Amino acid sequence: MFATARNTLARAVLRYNKQKQVYKLLVAFNVTERDNNGNFKFPVQQKCNFVSGDLNYATLQQDLQRTLQQAQQVLRTDNIQIVK
Repeated sequence: MFATARNTLARAVLRYNKQKQVYKLLVAFNVTERDNNGNFKFPVQQKCNFVSGDLNYATLQQDLQRTLQQAQQVLRTDNIQIVK
């Protein structure tokens, strides 16, 4: 069952929380539809396959790399594409 997940494409997006001024990484497998502007329609946070903790803007690059590695291990996939 999980052997095919290695090649499955997961899409990720960074969401900004204005109240806390932090980012979150949302990763989902079931992202295929696009809206009128051409952006992918992501499910709500509760239905995403992986949701990171709060990422601070000052250390966003280091935290993002670490979080993507963690998401690859948890979701058992090597194909994570970051989209707008």
